[in-house]
Amino acid sequence: MRYRKQRGFTQKTLLIANIIVAASLLISYSASFIDPNIFWPIAFFGLAFLPLLLLNLLFIIYWVFISPKYILISLLAVLTGWSLLTKHYKLDIAKPTGNEFEIPKKGSNFRVMSFNAHLLKPINEQDSIDFLDELITIIKDIEPDIISFQEFYTKGDSQANALNSIKAKGEFSDYFFDVVSKNNSDAYGQIIFSKHPIIHSGTVAEHNYGINRISYADIVRATDTIRIYNVHLRSFALQNEDKEFFQRLAQSELNEKKPKNLSKKLKVAFNHRGQQARALKNHIEETDSISTVVMGDFNDTPMSYAVNLISNGMNNAFQKKGRGWGVTHFDLLPIFQIDYILSSIDLEVVNYQIIKKKLSDHYPLWADLKPAKKTN
Repeated sequence: MRYRKQRGFTQKTLLIANIIVAASLLISYSASFIDPNIFWPIAFFGLAFLPLLLLNLLFIIYWVFISPKYILISLLAVLTGWSLLTKHYKLDIAKPTGNEFEIPKKGSNFRVMSFNAHLLKPINEQDSIDFLDELITIIKDIEPDIISFQEFYTKGDSQANALNSIKAKGEFSDYFFDVVSKNNSDAYGQIIFSKHPIIHSGTVAEHNYGINRISYADIVRATDTIRIYNVHLRSFALQNEDKEFFQRLAQSELNEKKPKNLSKKLKVAFNHRGQQARALKNHIEETDSISTVVMGDFNDTPMSYAVNLISNGMNNAFQKKGRGWGVTHFDLLPIFQIDYILSSIDLEVVNYQIIKKKLSDHYPLWADLKPAKKTN
């Protein structure tokens, strides 16, 4: 009798937990269209989409064996947002499994690449690799026509510095370096390298936050002009102790003071990214007469307001030609896609790859694009 009561109490507790988790998953779907500047807590749910999805799947499995009638609670919640799952995972059975370094450019295709280079320092400070040499090897293998770097760092004016080395060894003819800070020997910011002439460049002036900014360059390729936006949206500015808090959270070792400090950082970042996203969208709409590529580190997930606002009406290279889980950042938790390549609809996405090389805390990514066929 006592065992039955305990079992009944456990099932009721799990049922309540299941309802909360399912409701939270449904709420997470709204993070893609609710501006965090209007109601910022909703953004937390969007950030937690994948863990919430996993919890609901576990509840489905649990109820299959214990009480199948409760399966519908999580099943309906998952199915309601099934189309949103393609923002994180892409199943493409017909796509070949070729190495990312072995896909040649064809015909009118041009190749773009984006990489948050972490100031050209290995993510593991004890790592003895030569970051610049490894990066140049990747560039030579991929052979991009255009690269956008976030968190780019170069030292000195010699031919051996990062800027001159990448320009020469990557065979780029032009570049635009949006410098955030410099002194007599060092400079950092974000940079666009191009094998084609840059005829105009600048920065989206609204809502710059130091290294978190948006720059652009107009590049002439044959008879076409393409605008490249190099995007680095507001980061969470997490310090080591914040990252340690997430690890303790996973182990259920909570620090009572840390959540308030951490939530404040997250709130500020959500709001600032929303502002930057609107500024970028307005800038794009003012120059919608030319082809546009938007790429970089958005510091937010596919469920976020900022990512969905910017990508609305554009091709998402991962959704078009990606495969598997679109993880681009692996340092904190290896589940986040926060780097993107987007293009205006007059540019067709031909190929897309995430390069699984752990130099920075981000993976490099690239895409092949070409002018889309015009329909009458």
